[in-house]
Amino acid sequence: MNQVCIPKWVLVCLLLVCAALPVMGGLSDGASAPQGSSSVAPPERSKQYVGSEKCASCHQIQYKGWVKTFHSTVVGDAKKDPSVILADMSDPDVPFRKEDVWFTIGGHWDQRYLTKIGDDYYILPRLWSVQSSKWRPYSTYGWQKRPYSKYCIGCHSVGFDPKTREVVEHAVGCESCHGAGAAHAAKPGKGNIVNPKRLPEDRSEEICASCHVRGKDLSGEYFFPLGWRPGEDLSRFYTPLEKNEGEGAHDAIHRLWDKWRTDRESQSRSRCEVCGIHQNVKPQGSQVSVDAICMSCHEYDEKKLLRHTRHKTPASVGCSDCHQQKDPDVNENKENNVHSYSYFLIHPQGCWDTNIQNRCAKCHADKPKKWAYDTFLSWKKPVIIDH
Repeated sequence: MNQVCIPKWVLVCLLLVCAALPVMGGLSDGASAPQGSSSVAPPERSKQYVGSEKCASCHQIQYKGWVKTFHSTVVGDAKKDPSVILADMSDPDVPFRKEDVWFTIGGHWDQRYLTKIGDDYYILPRLWSVQSSKWRPYSTYGWQKRPYSKYCIGCHSVGFDPKTREVVEHAVGCESCHGAGAAHAAKPGKGNIVNPKRLPEDRSEEICASCHVRGKDLSGEYFFPLGWRPGEDLSRFYTPLEKNEGEGAHDAIHRLWDKWRTDRESQSRSRCEVCGIHQNVKPQGSQVSVDAICMSCHEYDEKKLLRHTRHKTPASVGCSDCHQQKDPDVNENKENNVHSYSYFLIHPQGCWDTNIQNRCAKCHADKPKKWAYDTFLSWKKPVIIDH
């Protein structure tokens, strides 16, 4: 019952997380600075960034939508808050202790653990499968050869400085997509901040591709586009690991990005543009309901809806009762944007998802957790695998 079926696009995301997490330079409270780095104010490059909390002072709706996404929460500081470690650390077969963990990576499907060796950080050779509550091997033989200052820091941090390995923010923050914000914070204006919607389509897509397409910087030393800023030509900083014969970097980047996006959309049964994500296409107005937004794409008559929900009447359950809407509320502001493809919780088709029992419990609080699983199993035997 604790095992889940993971969609293909989630596996892609997990691969991304494995190779796209920062070394934790410029550590938060409770962690010391890496050896050889400065403990004083960050260099000039870092001063160009302000961090997402500063952005929130003016952009509260956007911040509210971002702060609960996986981009925001992918990194956990275990020295500052040990509760971010979700694994059973009492297992005698695990070759490291809780005290060895400095930072966590992920926490929804799988969780990995960073330790400090010398002046760098490395992912330890075990991962914790969160939803199936099991330990699994991870990079057992090569983990000490993959320092995060070379492999991952550029994609899951803001304001990385390669000389000091310091970062401004341990997350995929606002400035990861909008560029350095110090000038904009000092004097707000459209000309001193990047808005992906105002960029040419290829440059806008490259903001996502910079981390969702595997590659190296032009020196071949870093596995992320060192020095690139949102809005710039990514191919001038980045070479994909997978290129067809005679294919240029620009074409390869966009081909691989299109493939990544198509794979994700086909599995989630939604599109990037649904509900106003990157495009203002969702129904507007204070009276527009969540179900109305769903039905603008999903044409359900009453009989089909009853078969889909397995409930007796159309009024007994609505779309949002099972497909939980992410913050912020769709009616709060017509300009809102959750900055995430997961605008609604979408249960994998034909698979058991532990989020299902949480949604059932909203109405069936008197039922045990196993009831939801048994009921689901009686409808259609799901595909269940460990991951």
